[in-house]
Amino acid sequence: MCGITGIALPRGERPDDATLRSMTDTLAHRGPDGDGVWITDGCGLGHRRLAIVDLSPAGAQPMVTVEGDAALAFNGEIYDFADARAALEAQGERFTSRSDTEVLLLALRRWGPDALQRLHGMMAFAYWNVRDRSLLLARDRFGKKPLYYAPLGGPDAPDGVVFASELRALLRHPRVRAERAIDPAAVAQYLVHEAVPAPRSILANVRKLGPGERATWSEREGLRIERWYRPRFGMQMRGDLRELTQELTARVARAVERRLVADVPVGVFLSGGLDSSFIAALAARRHARVKTFAIGFEDPSFDESEHAALVARHLGTDHHTEVLAPSALLDLVVPTLDMLDEPHADSSILPTSLLARLARRHVTVALGGDGGDETLAGYPTFVADEVLGALPPSALAARALGFAASMAPRSDANFSLGFKLRQMSLGVGARGAERHARWLSAVDPDALPSLLGPALREGVSHALDAAHASAEGTVSDFDAATAFYLGVYLGEGVLQKVDRATMRVSLEARAPLLDTEVVEFCLALAPEFRIRAGVTKRILREALRPLVPASIIERPKKGFGAPVGQWLRGPLRAMLTDTLSPARLASHGWFAPAPVARWLDEHLAGTADHRKALYTLLVLEHWRTRWLEAP
Repeated sequence: MCGITGIALPRGERPDDATLRSMTDTLAHRGPDGDGVWITDGCGLGHRRLAIVDLSPAGAQPMVTVEGDAALAFNGEIYDFADARAALEAQGERFTSRSDTEVLLLALRRWGPDALQRLHGMMAFAYWNVRDRSLLLARDRFGKKPLYYAPLGGPDAPDGVVFASELRALLRHPRVRAERAIDPAAVAQYLVHEAVPAPRSILANVRKLGPGERATWSEREGLRIERWYRPRFGMQMRGDLRELTQELTARVARAVERRLVADVPVGVFLSGGLDSSFIAALAARRHARVKTFAIGFEDPSFDESEHAALVARHLGTDHHTEVLAPSALLDLVVPTLDMLDEPHADSSILPTSLLARLARRHVTVALGGDGGDETLAGYPTFVADEVLGALPPSALAARALGFAASMAPRSDANFSLGFKLRQMSLGVGARGAERHARWLSAVDPDALPSLLGPALREGVSHALDAAHASAEGTVSDFDAATAFYLGVYLGEGVLQKVDRATMRVSLEARAPLLDTEVVEFCLALAPEFRIRAGVTKRILREALRPLVPASIIERPKKGFGAPVGQWLRGPLRAMLTDTLSPARLASHGWFAPAPVARWLDEHLAGTADHRKALYTLLVLEHWRTRWLEAP
């Protein structure tokens, strides 16, 4: 796990050493164990190292072939690198290290971009071919590792490409920083999804590779973006539930085993939910007294620590829990907002950051349960979809749910009744990916025309582009919704939150449930093996029965969040009202002050719950002054 940067230029120009080093230095938190810069005619690569496999200097990056004909800057892990290494050795390749980085480097040189199909892991990398002065950038199948790029001179990048793991590094490049401007379409998508989905970034002159995408650049052909991996949907696999359950367990067990390979200590994030309990149980089979980590909260509607402790006792893990007072999370708000170089309004980044900090005291790598909800229909919205069944989209139902939400008792609890009714009312007028995008939205897409000011109004028509694009090629509403959760909600939201929170403390997070063979098996299952009669993740519950207490399997899902609604009325009230004041909003024209003022008044008075919309606006406004207006 690391941070990468780089610059590719035409006509054999050599990138500026000071600029590349400055870009690389901004990513020190991603790699405290070493740094390196490599520059040649037409390209410069930078790297910050968090040493996980082969801790020796032989694993340092940027890594160059012995012949000097190719170089690589790599962020991530290749979990089947031993198999790939054996195949390469059989074809005559010779290795000088034990690292997966060298395997990737030589695989790309011998197999070209086809190496991506043969390797499995989490990765974002830059590969420079010295002979033809061409650049290959790529991101893993499901988007576990981020990669930003800025085409210089326009979409075809005639003047070259600048790239990095985080936006902050690109802003150290003089041209990228000078040309930075807000992307109205990205703002509209952010307000819906709480994050900016690829290919856009919050800046108009910067883009992101999406999950399963690669980019190639050369002076002769310019910049080309291609999708090298697409999940398959619609296979409707059926069979004996017991046999399918055994197959799922076997695949996840292999995925866990591969992710326990490291030359540093490894642990498991354990919330007490289905996914993390499954991972912890399978890890405990492989390692006695595996370390597990959980965060507890004083507010019972957010707290899962007792369930995590129950699982830990049952499995016999070396369990570590930190119960947090509200002030501990609250103290993290401003530093976290300062750290976010691209706005991200999922408030669960706060407890995730504290969980990562707890784990980092003991281990360098932590396995988590990300991916199960998306591939196995684990979210309550799938239950809502099942209840609605084949009913056509209904404006009347939306109005009825909206009225019911307004009548429900106001509560700041996690997933309160009023909150759920209000969110549900936003999506019943649509179906498929768009329905679920609306259900999860921070700001109702239909409210954007009246919310966005003249400077951003042109972005309104693009608000749901990412949701629609994610569902391309699916033929059922169920698969369209699954594709949205996997491609947008997970790939551009959850995984980027986890990446920022863990890399902030130099901790590597691994996701066994996003192993390729696990995801492809889950997506092939007919829907009734994932959800039936309101029971979500049906096959996973069956797999867990011999592994954990029954109470863990039967309990309802609880999200991992922070009491933002309460904070906005209490300790964050002054910050909220100042940041979203009418005078401040009017000064730059991004938002119409009137609707924001109404949301503020209603939320602060306790007559409505606008926590998602207000927190999302707060994060964006804080980002604007921190990253866009700064000289």
